[in-house]
Amino acid sequence: MTGARKGLFVAGGVVLAFLVGFGWQFTRAHSLQNQLDQAQRELTFQRMEATLGAATIEAQRNGFEPARQLASDFFTRLQAAAAQAPSAGQPQLQQILSQRDQVITQLSRGDAQAGPILADLFVRYRVAIGESANAPPGGTEPGARGAPAAPSTPPALPANPSTAPPTTTRS
Repeated sequence: MTGARKGLFVAGGVVLAFLVGFGWQFTRAHSLQNQLDQAQRELTFQRMEATLGAATIEAQRNGFEPARQLASDFFTRLQAAAAQAPSAGQPQLQQILSQRDQVITQLSRGDAQAGPILADLFVRYRVAIGESANAPPGGTEPGARGAPAAPSTPPALPANPSTAPPTTTRS
């Protein structure tokens, strides 16, 4: 084998190694970018859920102005992010958006019916984004992997405190 031919094989091997490494890194970066995009979408919808929940609580506590501000923020974010929502929930999200003016007006007037309406919107929003209406906020079911288990029944307290066993403290 001549020196020139040997040099071409080495150069070809280096180029091939570079292409394999580049392809591997490109695939990995693309996969990580997809995961990041998905996490950002989920975070966006979780934040909107928290905002709507806070608006609901404020309205039920007769804090109509903070509730109006939170509801307005929720509707603005929802309008911007509705296209990123799961396609199955798009119609429900559009229905929720259609109630924007009514809800904001009720909150501005201090209408007591705004709290139950926001609570209904909260449940409908959770269903629209693919969560169970009865699941705890955040998308984790009790006892599910990564979620705290439901608390067991607390121990029974003695009927008469004088019959309780003495507690000792260690120093």
